[in-house]
Amino acid sequence: MNKLVPILVTILTLWIILLIPFRIIGYGYLPPDDAMRHAAKAVSGKPWAEILVLRDGYTRDSHIGWHAILETIHKLTNWDAHSLVLFSVIFLFCLFSFAPVLFLRRPEAWPIALLLLAVAYPSFLFRLLLGRPYIVTMAIILIIGFLWPRLREKKIPYGTLTFFTILIAASTWIHCGWYLFGLPIAAFFLSREWRAGILFSIASLIGILIGAALTGHPYLFLKQTLQHVFLAFGNNQLQRMLVTEFQPSTGDFVIIIIVSLMLIWRRLRGSWNIRVIDNPVFILGVLCWALGFFTKRVWLDIGLAATLLWIAYEFQEIFEKNVNRFSLQRLLFSVFTIATLYAALTNDAFGRWSEARPKDYLSLEDEEQAAWLPEPGGIVYSDTMDVFYQTFFKNPQAPWRYILGFEPAIMPPDDLAIYRNIQLNYRAFSAFEPWVKKMRPEDRLIVRHRPGDAPKVENLEWRYAADQTWIGRLPRKAPQNK
Repeated sequence: MNKLVPILVTILTLWIILLIPFRIIGYGYLPPDDAMRHAAKAVSGKPWAEILVLRDGYTRDSHIGWHAILETIHKLTNWDAHSLVLFSVIFLFCLFSFAPVLFLRRPEAWPIALLLLAVAYPSFLFRLLLGRPYIVTMAIILIIGFLWPRLREKKIPYGTLTFFTILIAASTWIHCGWYLFGLPIAAFFLSREWRAGILFSIASLIGILIGAALTGHPYLFLKQTLQHVFLAFGNNQLQRMLVTEFQPSTGDFVIIIIVSLMLIWRRLRGSWNIRVIDNPVFILGVLCWALGFFTKRVWLDIGLAATLLWIAYEFQEIFEKNVNRFSLQRLLFSVFTIATLYAALTNDAFGRWSEARPKDYLSLEDEEQAAWLPEPGGIVYSDTMDVFYQTFFKNPQAPWRYILGFEPAIMPPDDLAIYRNIQLNYRAFSAFEPWVKKMRPEDRLIVRHRPGDAPKVENLEWRYAADQTWIGRLPRKAPQNK
């Protein structure tokens, strides 16, 4: 029986991790942003140019691999956009969470690390349940963190290099964040792992080129994704105008405390070794934490993943030194830890999961709403991306386009200037007037505003169409009596 303990611990950990996203979506949870537009894009079968009003030069789909995967699933299963979002949430959460269980010698170190971060930094666990393809890159960062020591071997590890190349190609094709692999490369060299850094750089370069080639337009793909980064950060007057995850981090002091306490604990138990902090995984976490003061996205997606892995390694060493791998004590402790993780992540405190259920979306299937939605060839003007996410998700085949989609930087320059002015003036109604002047009878202005008080935007007639949502259109001419 004792010989089965390691197998039982692994199976129980994988099983509970699989149950977590199922329990959460059981509350009706639905991610509020990009997962919706990815699924709707797959169902629509249309290029972005037929969905959004785009600036010149933005012609390629940056997430072509992820959309190809979702489109294939849609064709094979006939799942709608809602089902594709749920698949994305479950699959990507498990992809990230399964890898450490399979690579760690003590898999129980992973749920306790997740539990620690879930309590100290709940928003990180929320990001793992957003169903977005950046989680693919996060999972790959974990795998690199496990396997990089093989690059130190005297004999060139061709198998590991090939595996890294495949992973980076997949990340490039699916997520488009190929430039992020410059961060682990920097961490290798900062930790003076010269051989590993050179070999990983080669694997990264080849992987990025392969991933770009899979898009069918490698040069345009690489150019556009890099251009997107500069446009996203360069077309705003204030940092508050950036999308939330592009805004700077405040330093997340709680994480500093956790890491510091773990280092003190190591010192107190007489296990100090400089390699604990002088290694690529720890340095990657510190590097991304520092870069987070420029944009928290680097810290959230790369730095926290590396830090989480480092914490799991610390617990693994403690368990290996103090708990027999075949003991019943290990099994009981693992069951307790896994059960506590499940309870911590799946409870609906303050309605954090149930409140994210689908609400009153605009839909062509609603006859009253349909009469006020844009006409064929029309454009939706709005100052919030939520309108795009939810309306496109509910109406993937709709015959209109959106002026603001998933990133303001890809808007036409004149419309981007109007949008930035609306942000700068805290959504003052007068700031919407340039859009009203551009509107045609088939276009609509859709804004979030309280019920019972129509937006004070002149020259439009208004309809309260959904929860906190008003639709404005040019006044209809009254029919003349004959």
